[in-house]
Amino acid sequence: QIEAWIRDPYAIFARHILGLAPLDALDADPAAADRGIIIHGALERFIRAFPGALPADAEERLVAIGREVFADQAARPGVRAFWWPRFERLARWFVDFERHRRAAGHRVLATETKGEMDLAAPGGPFRLSGRADRLDVTPTGDLAIIDYKTGQAPTWPQVKCGLVPQLSLEAAMAAAGGFAGVPAKSVAELIYLRLTGGRLPGEDRVLADGVAGIAEEAISGLARKVALFDNPKTPYLSRRRPMFERDVGDYDHLARVKEWLAGGGGE
Repeated sequence: QIEAWIRDPYAIFARHILGLAPLDALDADPAAADRGIIIHGALERFIRAFPGALPADAEERLVAIGREVFADQAARPGVRAFWWPRFERLARWFVDFERHRRAAGHRVLATETKGEMDLAAPGGPFRLSGRADRLDVTPTGDLAIIDYKTGQAPTWPQVKCGLVPQLSLEAAMAAAGGFAGVPAKSVAELIYLRLTGGRLPGEDRVLADGVAGIAEEAISGLARKVALFDNPKTPYLSRRRPMFERDVGDYDHLARVKEWLAGGGGE
């Protein structure tokens, strides 16, 4: 939600202050909406089952876990015809990725772990909370934060400039010991695992330079934003910093975005 707050404060106002939840589109593809949950669930169960050395039949084990997780969605034609074959290709890539990573000395520390961190603010303490897909320990004893992406992964320039702060803020929480059961350690790597099961089944995108500085800037930027919005005179503007001009938000119609864009006006 911090990312939404940065890009579109009005969306935060509408969802959390007005209490308006967006409705699913009438023609929404449930398979597309649920695929991230399905893939995350299968990988989490696999990693929890095999946090150390992988068995010789690891790919078969992951496919079997996937089959169980997919079972509840199997009645949907799109899942069975499209996403299951992709998962099978993804399973092969993921097991190979895990074997190489663990052979290099990385080890899994935690999955789906909740973190919290309190910030001092003019209006009183502000609690940042989130959930990391996965935390690993690197061969040097530092932490690596891994985020699974079944859709398009952000670019590192977008992360560094603060438009996509999720992993940066998780790194700040990890460095402060904010994750349950995880000792405070410096974070050496931020990793997006793009998992599509397509022609390129998976891809690891690693940022290993300047992670500590990026995390510090993210948390200080959040502190400044909290202080700004603790002032009741601060407006919740619409589309304050969209990543792309063609981005469409859930509350654009309430903010009358099309009307003021058509008229050439501003916020």
